[in-house]
Formats: sequence, structure tokens, C-alpha cells
Amino acid sequence: MARRFQFVSASTPTERVSSESRKSNHSHVMRHVHARKRRLRTQRYQDELINAGMEVDQTISQIGLCSPPIPRFASSGDPFSSSARPLSSEEYFLLDYYIQVVLPYSIGHCRLFDFAGDHQNQMLREWVGLAVNDDVFMTVAILLSTCRYILHARPGDPFFTRMVLCYQQISLRSLRLEIESTPTCINAMSVAKALALAIDEMNSGEQSIARKHLQGVLAMVQFSGGPRSIGLTSLLERMYHIFLRELRLLDQRIEQIAAGW
Repeated sequence: MARRFQFVSASTPTERVSSESRKSNHSHVMRHVHARKRRLRTQRYQDELINAGMEVDQTISQIGLCSPPIPRFASSGDPFSSSARPLSSEEYFLLDYYIQVVLPYSIGHCRLFDFAGDHQNQMLREWVGLAVNDDVFMTVAILLSTCRYILHARPGDPFFTRMVLCYQQISLRSLRLEIESTPTCINAMSVAKALALAIDEMNSGEQSIARKHLQGVLAMVQFSGGPRSIGLTSLLERMYHIFLRELRLLDQRIEQIAAGW
């Protein structure tokens, strides 16, 4: 790859460089340094996704999971045809399994949906729809969730155990880098990713870790001026309020235990 050089002109090169010029040069250098770091982070993340997909490719045919044929969506009106990046056949398998199996189960067993309404359409629009437009959210909300669900039916399965750890690592690292690099640009997608991580930890029985994720969600929402200011969808806002009540109830219960109740 050819190197590119940036020349900075100086009107009087023999004279001492002014402080203003030094600041300008320093800013220019730092911009390039940060840009290079961002490119490296992006490349590392993409490499991890590729490696994860290759591992799925090598073992998915050996695990004996049954699923209907997974279509290659061709219609321009189909939401999955405009995903943030092309999905591998294995990722389509996990996405299809999520929609056909995990999603109906979640709607039937989660108190987020304990009232009348078209919950499946809302989940497809406000949860799966977000995932097809963001690599990291696809990883944590769909791929990780599906692997976790299958692992419940196949406890101790070495392949899905590895994939859960891999997807968790990718999701945590990506969310941390996102918050650290642009702390003032927290948005609904950032909250959705943290909520998905919290849900995953709760589903795996790691309540203390889930609680830390939820505290992070609360901090992000409060920092941004509330759920309406950050632009949460109705589903994300409902999740936020339910978890807020859960967190407060948990805090109250801890105080009661400490007081000997």
C-alpha cells in the first residue's frame, strides 16, 4: 500500500515556527493518529466477525439443528436486504432461527409483552430492524441471543459455548470503544446494545453483571436528558422503565436485608 505524505507549507521556513503554527501542525498529526486508530479498530472488529463466521461455517452442519431453508432475500422491499453488511449463510441461519423460534418464545414468556398488542411486528420493526442496520447490535441482539438459546437446549455444547464467548467479547469491546471514543454521541443504538447485553446476562443467570449493564443504561439515558431526548423507540423505552423499576426494587431489597427485615 502506497504511503501518502502531507506537506505543511511555511511562508518563512528559516524563521522560528510560531506557537500557532506548531498547534496547527500538532492538531493535524493528532487527527491522522486518531483516524488510523479508528481504522485499525474497525478492521480488527471485521476480522473477528469473519473468523467467527468461518468457525460457524465449519461446524454448523455437524450439530444436527433443523431449520427451514433460509432464503436469500432479493426483494428491495425486504428489510433484511439492506443490512449494514452482507450476512453469511451461517448468520442467516442464526437470524432465521431467532425469528422462527427465539422471538415467539420471548414474546410468550417475557413480561414486556404481558398486554394485548402486535408484539411480533413491534419486535421485528424495533429490535430486529435495528440489528440489520448495525453490525454490533446484530451480534449481541440476534447472534449471541440465538446461540445462548440453543445452548440452553444443548448445555455444555463446546461450539456454542465458544460462540457465546466470542460474540460477548466482540459486543463488549465494541460498545466500550464506542462510548470511549464519542461519549457525547450516545444515542438510542448505544442504549439498545447495553440493554441487549443486560438481557443476555440475565438469561444466563449472571444477575450482578446484568445489574452493572443496567446501571450503565441508566447513566447513558440520564446523561442524554431522558428517554425522550435520546430518541428511544416505544419498545426500548418500555424496556428502560421496566429495568428501572427492577433496579430500584433490587436496591430497596438490599436495604431491607441490611436492616434485618
